[in-house]
Amino acid sequence: MAYYGRRAVVKEESIYNLVPRPAQKREKQPRYTSTFRPQVKEEIKSKQVPSKTMGPAKVGMPSTQSYLKKHSKEHRVEELGTTRKTAESESLLRSFGATSTKTSTKPAVPRHTERPAMGVKTHKDFITHNAVKAISSVPTRPQPKLVDAPTGTTKVLEDQRTDAGLLPKYVNKQGYGEVPKYLQTRKAVMDEAQDNYDAYVARRQKANELATIQDKDRDNVLEGLKKHWQELQHQFLGLSVVTDTLPKKARKERIEAEMKQLENDIQTIESHKAIYIAPVA
Repeated sequence: MAYYGRRAVVKEESIYNLVPRPAQKREKQPRYTSTFRPQVKEEIKSKQVPSKTMGPAKVGMPSTQSYLKKHSKEHRVEELGTTRKTAESESLLRSFGATSTKTSTKPAVPRHTERPAMGVKTHKDFITHNAVKAISSVPTRPQPKLVDAPTGTTKVLEDQRTDAGLLPKYVNKQGYGEVPKYLQTRKAVMDEAQDNYDAYVARRQKANELATIQDKDRDNVLEGLKKHWQELQHQFLGLSVVTDTLPKKARKERIEAEMKQLENDIQTIESHKAIYIAPVA
């Protein structure tokens, strides 16, 4: 049994395996080195700053005179109304007779020689003025709102931004409810066409002497047709439910056809007021 690395390999027994052989050394390939290595080194060195993160190697001892004092690191705000004095500002103030750049935020205290205005009276009647103002003022109208439920959300009805159309504004438009002009024109054209047709029928009636059925005769004809239709309906309702023979089937079809024809005649007469009778040749 021979050992190669960490794994044991079992070989067959042979005389050649009894003679020890020198171990063969495996040659390593040369390590890869980039051609840009010097360029990268120079670039890294150019960006390095000494003592950037850890600070300088040697720090000087602080002076005993520059020790930390109380409130020395606090940020101080200058007083309101004050400015830093400079040579130019001081000379300018002296030229105007001023001695300080501080401006006061409060009015000056009155002097003992100053007296307030005493005895000033007015003859204005404030009661009458307020009454006239209240009478002549226009009352403010409440904004119309809508609440859909007792505990619902309040909605403004008249909103210029949304203008949801909840208020009937269109009914106040000029000309609301009037018939449009195009409908009036169309009605005039239809009336004119009807008048022309009536005149044409009158001329044809006069030329051909077409006779018209009187209203009384027309009513009598309608009454007779309806009475006949009721008789046929009574016969139809008296038919047998089962039409198992040819005579029953033929009778049912005949009654249905007659009732259909009577319905068409009744509808024709009722839809036309004027009925003309052509002369028999």
